[in-house]
Amino acid sequence: MRKSLFITYIKIILAILMICGLIYGTIKFLWKEYDKEEYEDIKTNMLLIQNKIETIAQKVEIKEKDAKYIGTKIEERENDVKVQNLINNQVIDIYSKDSNYYCVDNSNLKELGLENIMVDDYYIVDYKKNDVIYIDGIENKDGNIIYKLSDMK
Repeated sequence: MRKSLFITYIKIILAILMICGLIYGTIKFLWKEYDKEEYEDIKTNMLLIQNKIETIAQKVEIKEKDAKYIGTKIEERENDVKVQNLINNQVIDIYSKDSNYYCVDNSNLKELGLENIMVDDYYIVDYKKNDVIYIDGIENKDGNIIYKLSDMK
């Protein structure tokens, strides 16, 4: 009788372990899918922003009437912790003559006609290189943190 009770307990423990393993696997799969979806959403938003800033940069370059860059010059946010992080990690060089960085927040996105895109802080756009930078960065499928749209392609 004790032996059959012991075997029953072992079977119950094994069943519980199998169920826990299935739950863990399911959660891990769903988390990975969520991360993949978030990455694609951010990339899509950045592509939409890139399209708008390219048009603006062209208008400013040909000196079209009332054409101006939209956003806040990055120099005004130079002391921001997130900007400093990007500088320290060599994602951006705010003193480079090859770049023209502006910070674009939700009000600027609305001005660009992209009111469906919402961001916690802001994106950084480079009007010269036609690139968009997600200041928080996002992990790609290889586990690397990516900031620039040009690095996502």
